[in-house]
Amino acid sequence: MAEITITEEDARVIEELVTLARHLKAGGYLSLITELTTNGDLLLEHLANERAAIRGLGLLEALADPIKNMPPQDMPRVRHHLVQLVGSALQAVAETDPKRAPRVGMLGALKYLNDPQVQKGLGYLLTLAKNLGKALDEYEPR
Repeated sequence: MAEITITEEDARVIEELVTLARHLKAGGYLSLITELTTNGDLLLEHLANERAAIRGLGLLEALADPIKNMPPQDMPRVRHHLVQLVGSALQAVAETDPKRAPRVGMLGALKYLNDPQVQKGLGYLLTLAKNLGKALDEYEPR
């Protein structure tokens, strides 16, 4: 049987791989990567025939850079907030018929501001706008 010799450098690389795997698992991405590597050829073959999908992949690639440069400890929080936001937005879209939305003028908008649910939604959007403004000043692409 062949003997395996692990150098100090090899041990550091293995430690980095284990750390990466833990972060991917904590963020819920390890299973996605496993699926892509298992069935990636079929996925790429299908996508090659889909122009819209290729354009979408271009957009996803633009998202990948900020994601890969994000500190790993922030990923679970970002994932949680995205799941909550997207789930809430989809539920709101399902419950809102665009054809039945009333026309609202300035006085109608002021009446809506008395509704606690409108206040909560606006509070979220305004907080998001404030944090976005701060991030726009601070974020530097790597």
